[in-house]
Amino acid sequence: MFGKVRKLPVWPLVLLLLVMSGQPLRADTKTAAEREALFEKLVELTMEREAWSDVKNQAYGVSYPEHFEQFRPLFINAHTDLELFKAITVLSNARNDRHLDVEVVEGGLQPELQGVTGQIPLAFEAGFDADGAVHFFVAGIDEDHFRASQADRPHISDRLVSVNGMELAEYGALIRPYFAHSTENHFWVRSARSFGVRNALLPQELQTPSYTLVLERENGERYQLDLPFIDTSRASMSHLLLEPRSPESYPGFEKVLDFESFDLHRPSASGVHSGRTVLIVNWYGFRSDIVEASDALIEYAVAEGLLDHDIVWDGLRSRGGGRGAYAIQRLQGKPFRTTFGNVRISDVIPPFIERRVQAFEAREAASDGTRETVGGDRWQLDWLLDDVTKAIEAGQAYSNNVPFKLAHAPKWSDGIIYPAEQHFTGEMICWMSPYGGSHYDQFAAIVADNDLCHMIGMPSGGYSNTWEWEETVTWPGTDEPVVSFMWSIGHTVRPNGEVLEGNPPAVDEFFPLTADNYQTYRRDLLRISIERLEQ
Repeated sequence: MFGKVRKLPVWPLVLLLLVMSGQPLRADTKTAAEREALFEKLVELTMEREAWSDVKNQAYGVSYPEHFEQFRPLFINAHTDLELFKAITVLSNARNDRHLDVEVVEGGLQPELQGVTGQIPLAFEAGFDADGAVHFFVAGIDEDHFRASQADRPHISDRLVSVNGMELAEYGALIRPYFAHSTENHFWVRSARSFGVRNALLPQELQTPSYTLVLERENGERYQLDLPFIDTSRASMSHLLLEPRSPESYPGFEKVLDFESFDLHRPSASGVHSGRTVLIVNWYGFRSDIVEASDALIEYAVAEGLLDHDIVWDGLRSRGGGRGAYAIQRLQGKPFRTTFGNVRISDVIPPFIERRVQAFEAREAASDGTRETVGGDRWQLDWLLDDVTKAIEAGQAYSNNVPFKLAHAPKWSDGIIYPAEQHFTGEMICWMSPYGGSHYDQFAAIVADNDLCHMIGMPSGGYSNTWEWEETVTWPGTDEPVVSFMWSIGHTVRPNGEVLEGNPPAVDEFFPLTADNYQTYRRDLLRISIERLEQ
């Protein structure tokens, strides 16, 4: 029923950089009953396969499948490919899972994917007030546009009052169904950074030739701007699409190492922090070079006599990846329990196991001696072919919990990982943000639940699961493709035993980004960190 269909090369929906036309291609050839049957099929498959996070669902106050029912009319009344594609996307996003999206497949819905065509000449960030209120503020300006314009020139940190007549709360409620997110904070960060990007997936109220904004300056003065969409290929616009946009400043420090995963900064000889035993690790993500980069960091620290220094870990711009435990073994000196994971037993687990076996065999055949995991994938296969297969035969709801993807320890392990022989021995302070998630969330859970550091900032984005299952869905009763749809099929379990999805660890010291501190945020965090280390 679910045939293998080659995907078209498209931008991921999670970037919200798609522009689509509403030309009726296939959706209007189906009856309302057929579209409703598609809705029921997607709900049925989701209820069977999804690894639900109860703690997240409680936070959002939703219960399934009742929560899905509100979207049934979107399917029944969808008369174009774009309308039906948007309905399916809204249904997918209703699970509140940042990892999951919908994609176009060959022979399925074709809503004319064209890529980015424009953005207003301003970029925004989300700020979080102490009372929990959220605001958007100007974080980037296309100088060329405002140099040639007679309009009032905005300033960095000017606050957004309204867009097209809607205040922020109304705007957020309007766009929420179109943004996959696992926590409230991440929703606001993501929607702020996508603000003003032309995107046909958004509601009709935002399909306007320009945006009318009301902004407020620091002194309370309000002014209005009518902003066109500008071609983002222009050099002056390119910086507005970069994420994150928060200024980076470590006064008194100099960069001494530069890798794909992170940079290392140490006090400059003539700077204000000269003589202090503190290093800053500016982390970009847990990328492919993390093992080599972590080893090089230790080699440098040994050569320079820095292993006794304190670490300030700047994760404000970090994304996910893998092998974070390898870095943690070297950044500090305590044993720690890693994250665990499982799979939900359903009809897709046997083919999932088959895919993993095939991928393992392909890597073995092309191996150059490197391994995806410490155990060379054999730990993972042993678990899938033994424990998970037995869980299927026994009719269990979930498999047993094992160290996450068996990357650092076998299935029988208690998950305790020990520091590397050479590691930093000072204190560690971590700056956290809702910008990133996935493996970044796992890093945050490990260092928080094992009390390995002092965390400052805001909780991480809160989206982490073990695996997803992606499949081409067909019209009920046929082999005619519709879209590619994803399901989360396993839990990430924090070291403290809680499900991680939608449940990031709290920070020790809440220090949110706001319009008022945007231009000094990193300097403020550095000051707070050094004051703490000197106590």
